Order: sequence, then C-alpha cells, then structure tokens
Amino acid sequence: MNIAGWHRFWLIWFCLSFGTFLTAEIYALCTDWHRTLSAWVWSFEKFQTGQHIAQWTALHLLFIAALLVTDVWLLGHFGFGWWR
Repeated sequence: MNIAGWHRFWLIWFCLSFGTFLTAEIYALCTDWHRTLSAWVWSFEKFQTGQHIAQWTALHLLFIAALLVTDVWLLGHFGFGWWR
C-alpha cells in the first residue's frame, strides 16, 4: 500500500473508531450511565465510589499506569511531534 493509501486507511480507522465510540457513549449517557465505558471499567475492576487507594487492586493500578503511558505517548507524539 502506498503512502496515500495509508493516510486514507488511518483517516477511515480514526473516524470509524471515534464515531462508534462517541455514538455508544452519548447514547449510554442519555439513557443509563451504567452502560458507559467508564462504568464497565469500574465494574470490571470491582471499583467502588469512595474506595480508599489502599483498597485498589493490582488490576486497577496497572490500568491507571497503562492509561498514563498511553496519554503521555499520544500527547508527546501527536501534540509535540516527539518520537517520530
């Protein structure tokens, strides 16, 4: 696939991914917040509102670490052009 093909691929991938996420998330927020992605993550991690950090599981801490690494990478890579 040539460069123009990859540009098109990533644009289509981004639009479909972002669009399907937003559609599902907005629908869930308007109908029942328990259907949102964050509610699913909290349920999967067995996270309770007001839970002290000492009660967090390794899964919760690993998830937070993965999100932080991903966010730093995306901000640096897309926002500042680092790691090109």
